[in-house]
Amino acid sequence: MIKRSMMTGLALALLASPLAMTRAEELKLVTNSHGLTETVMTMRIRGDLTFGPDGMVKEHHIATRLDPDVAKNVGKIIANWKFQPYLQDGVAVNAKTYFQLTLAARPNTTGYDISVDNRRFSDQRYLSEDELGKQESDHSKCVMNCIVSQPRLPGYPMGLSMANVSGAVMVHLYLNPDGSVADAVIAQSALYNIRGRDKLLDDARKLLERDVLRFARGLKMAPASGSPLVGDNHLVGALPIIFNAREGVRIDNDGKWRLEQRGARNIAPWFVNDPDRWIGVSDAAGRGFVAMKSDQVKLVASDAKAP
Repeated sequence: MIKRSMMTGLALALLASPLAMTRAEELKLVTNSHGLTETVMTMRIRGDLTFGPDGMVKEHHIATRLDPDVAKNVGKIIANWKFQPYLQDGVAVNAKTYFQLTLAARPNTTGYDISVDNRRFSDQRYLSEDELGKQESDHSKCVMNCIVSQPRLPGYPMGLSMANVSGAVMVHLYLNPDGSVADAVIAQSALYNIRGRDKLLDDARKLLERDVLRFARGLKMAPASGSPLVGDNHLVGALPIIFNAREGVRIDNDGKWRLEQRGARNIAPWFVNDPDRWIGVSDAAGRGFVAMKSDQVKLVASDAKAP
């Protein structure tokens, strides 16, 4: 009864929230939050770059379609990155890497502060949500990193469904070599394109987190799924669980600002000293299992810190 009353209250509080918004309208909704829920706009951007023996970026290409002003600012951010020299036979050489970065927009007294929420590097191209969807539908590619068996998927709370509220929960998995789940941690959760009282939003996210964590602990992965940790015989991965209130409505933040009411990012104990793998709910595309590889290349000065 308490759960139903809380979710009904959430629905009434959020039903008036606009879901179809222009970018300007979305940015007006960004407000300072002093509770557990942070109100922020995010945008995910993909591309590739080449850096020289000195670690400085020589050229870059942004694959995500962006507003020209956003693309210009992102270009300035990338130009200031400096990497540790990439060595071949002990000699520093030019190196190419693919990148994915997540921007965050937070309000200040005169406008908005734009910062890099997270950045990741890989020797393989980061895919868009459409590309990931096509890959997931091709079962012939499902050889490793696949879910072999799972419990029933978490149900979608009626209050959120009534309010047409979408969201997601990111789970970090600590896997045994045989694919069973040794441990699971909720990395972050978020509700999308809404606003409301912090307490209601926190309660709604906690319901989602509880059900997703129960689901994640009952997963069985194919043996050798995930990525190894140094000095550990376990493997690691991430699994985003998406709750889409309206079928066919995109909630991706690939190249678009998305309003998020999200909780703090939690760092799983096996990732405390490995910031390359601190992936949050805003950094995920699609909804399949992610083998969380450590970055192939490293920036010289890392400003990563536990959130």
